[in-house]
Amino acid sequence: MTWYDEMTWCDGCGVEITWGPVLDGERIYCCRDCSQGILCACGERMEIDEDQRLGKGSHSLVDQF
Repeated sequence: MTWYDEMTWCDGCGVEITWGPVLDGERIYCCRDCSQGILCACGERMEIDEDQRLGKGSHSLVDQF
C-alpha cells in the first residue's frame, strides 16, 4: 500500500482507491481481481466516472448539432 497526501493506491495496478478496498494481509487492492493478480478495469471505470462528473464523455452525432 502506498499513501501519498492521504490517498491510497492499489498494490496491484496502482490505481487510486477512493472506495472500500480489498485487504489481503498488509496489502491493499482496488478489487478482488487485482488481489488475485488478474488484470482489472478499475482505472478505466474511474475515468468514465470522472468524465460523467465533469460533463464529458461520448455524445451522439445528434448532440453535436
